[in-house]
Amino acid sequence: MISADIHITRPGGFTLDVQLHLGDGVSALYGPSGAGKTSILRLLAGLERGTGDDTINIRADDVEWQGRRGFVPSYQRKIGYVFQRPQLFPHLNVEKNLAYAIKRVRSDQAPALAQVQEWLDLSELLDKRVDQLSGGEGQRVAIGRALLSGARYLLLDEPLGSVDQAARWRILPYLARLHRELDVPMIYVSHSLDEVNYLADVVYMIESGRVAAAGSVFETSASLEFNKNESDSLAAVVHCKAVNYDAAFGLAEFSLGRQSLYVASDGPITGSGYRVRIPARDVSITLVKPENTSILNIMVATVDDMEEPVPLTGASVLVRLAVDDQFILARITRKSLSHLGLRKGLEVYVQIKGVALLTDNVS
Repeated sequence: MISADIHITRPGGFTLDVQLHLGDGVSALYGPSGAGKTSILRLLAGLERGTGDDTINIRADDVEWQGRRGFVPSYQRKIGYVFQRPQLFPHLNVEKNLAYAIKRVRSDQAPALAQVQEWLDLSELLDKRVDQLSGGEGQRVAIGRALLSGARYLLLDEPLGSVDQAARWRILPYLARLHRELDVPMIYVSHSLDEVNYLADVVYMIESGRVAAAGSVFETSASLEFNKNESDSLAAVVHCKAVNYDAAFGLAEFSLGRQSLYVASDGPITGSGYRVRIPARDVSITLVKPENTSILNIMVATVDDMEEPVPLTGASVLVRLAVDDQFILARITRKSLSHLGLRKGLEVYVQIKGVALLTDNVS
């Protein structure tokens, strides 16, 4: 557990005023550029310090990293810090970059080189020079080097911000695998909602130097307040259990409470706990059960909450729907809201057009 109580003022009037409790798993600091996310991460890492008028109290487990008793420098905090762009030695190849971390190991809990190579698929990169690596490959090496240093905490500052979309979705599964395999808490900074929904366990929404909202990824992804400024990337994340696989049609069946949810899959799904992403734009609402439709996922839901429609300021509103004990979102037009007469507590049917299986790192 890392706990932080930070009150600082920067030149120009920017104020950072946050209280954080960052436990096991992946804690995401999410928000727009300039909100203060990287400043928080650098303070946790000991890369920045406050001035005489600032108040900073940071503890990791039972150790005070910064506070009234003094300041623990970065190299003594046993952290691995991954920057937005890989900070690798250009005169060394991949193998020697990794070996450098091993020489400077700060803990007897460091994983073996062979294990890190397997987790991050680095074996075929060992002989490459740094300038021969793609952006995504470079970040995998940087993450591997941080792990080999024996870090007890892994801090990632928008590690996928400088790679293209395709590389981003190639790297995220590696991070999810580390999450499953390692007992190392991660603190992940991002302004990408898709990345956060894929990876995070707990999300802190940082706006203008303050925590605007916080909760589990299942809570925040289906929160009207948290998502009020999101558009096409808006999607709820739900926890499902694998039930069956239909090889004839390439469909995996999951249970969402007492109802079934079907997801396209190339093969059988193993394990029990899965994270499934349901985009708000792909959810429609009807008062009667649809018949003879191509949409497979039709579920009974209850209207839990909705945005207050504001005339003449936008064509759509968000509706939060309870499906058993979990929640999804639907983005519908104000006209549809009026036509259907939606109200809290009303039982409806939802049609879910697009469903994506994310990760199996939930229990």
